[in-house]
Amino acid sequence: MQMKMEMILSDLDLVLFNQAGQPVALRQAAGTAGAVVVFYRGHWCPYCRRYLSKLQQRLDEIKQRGLSLLAISPEPPATANALAGELGLAFPLLSDRSGAAIDRFGVRHPMLRPGHLLPHPAVFVFDAAGRLRFSQVDENFKQRTTVSRILREIDRFGENK
Repeated sequence: MQMKMEMILSDLDLVLFNQAGQPVALRQAAGTAGAVVVFYRGHWCPYCRRYLSKLQQRLDEIKQRGLSLLAISPEPPATANALAGELGLAFPLLSDRSGAAIDRFGVRHPMLRPGHLLPHPAVFVFDAAGRLRFSQVDENFKQRTTVSRILREIDRFGENK
């Protein structure tokens, strides 16, 4: 499922927590050159672990295109920190315990009991101006937007600057 392309990163007044448990504004974490924002379910999800590892393997290609990469889940910072260590991730894993970012991006899984928070796996790509240029929400938790597709979309909007 693709989202409307009306979202602007600078309009997202969201504060999440980094792996050290420190508050960080999403727009600050994303940087000024554009960003790939990924939502993942949690450390317990084998599909998420594999996907985060694939993103790490191609992180240099994302950075070479001038974008930063960050991933968001509802898990606590300590869990995200442990996952980053286990998988050797060199990009930030941000904690959204309140679900504010999950809701703002529209990726909350609707079929859960009250009090449970789980995002659909999703990718949002923002350009240097903070405009949303690509999004994909995968309602089937076994599917993910390929890293190759993300890179193609970055290249496509890079050509249309």
